[in-house]
Amino acid sequence: MDNMFRTFDTNKDNTIDFLEYIAALNLVLRGKLEHKLRWSFKVYDGDGNGTLTKDEVTQVIRAIYKIKKGSNEEEEHPALTPDEVCDRIFHLVDENGDGQLSVKEFIEGAQKDRWVMKMLKLNVNPSGWIIEHRRQSAPF
Repeated sequence: MDNMFRTFDTNKDNTIDFLEYIAALNLVLRGKLEHKLRWSFKVYDGDGNGTLTKDEVTQVIRAIYKIKKGSNEEEEHPALTPDEVCDRIFHLVDENGDGQLSVKEFIEGAQKDRWVMKMLKLNVNPSGWIIEHRRQSAPF
C-alpha cells in the first residue's frame, strides 16, 4: 500500500491532494493501457530505482494473493505460488537475463503475453468490487 500511495503522491508531501486524487481516478478509470502499466511498474518498484527485482515482484504478488483470498476472484487452490509466478514472469519477460526488469521489458512483456498481463497489471478498478458487494447486500 505504501508503494501505491507513493505513486499517487506526486509532489511527495505525504498527502494526496484533490488534484492528485483526480489524476489517480482518471488513470484508474480512463487511463490508457500503457499508462496503467507504467503506474503498475512504479507500484512494483519498491525502492524506486527504475528496475524490478524478483523480491519486489514477489512481494506485490503475495499482497495480491492476500487481497484475493477473501474475494470471489480467488481460485480454490491457486495453481502457482507467488514465487512460481515471479519465476515464470522473469522467464518470459527478462529479455536480457540480468535478473531485473526494466520498464520497457515490463510493458512489452505484458503486452505480448496475456498471462503476464494478468499477473503484472494491477487492477484497481473499483467497479467490479462495488457491483459484487452491492449484489450480496441486495434484499432480494
